[in-house]
Amino acid sequence: MNKNVISTNQAANLIHQSNGTVFTVGFYKKGKKNGEGKNDFREMRARIGSSVRKGLAGGPAKYNPQEHGLIWAYLMAGDENRNEARNRRSIPVSGIVELNIGGHKYRVAGQPHE
Repeated sequence: MNKNVISTNQAANLIHQSNGTVFTVGFYKKGKKNGEGKNDFREMRARIGSSVRKGLAGGPAKYNPQEHGLIWAYLMAGDENRNEARNRRSIPVSGIVELNIGGHKYRVAGQPHE
């Protein structure tokens, strides 16, 4: 198997172990409860870390993102979807198709690619 082909769990582990390193991830969105945006492809430049949830109104989160198959990330400057009011996003682990982190590019096995 190609060493640059990984599973979704391996991709999630690489992101969780990134220690604030900026990464680019491509994934298919889960969509809203009404189905809007479901399976739309999204690419984002982001990072994770202790400050990702810092400063959100309403106090601590009411759920654990890992229990819902999500990774919380903070959008970096230069991401086309970044704005001052909403720079925090969720990445659905099951939708990850590609990851560029630490100078390495990975593709996720079994996922359709753009």
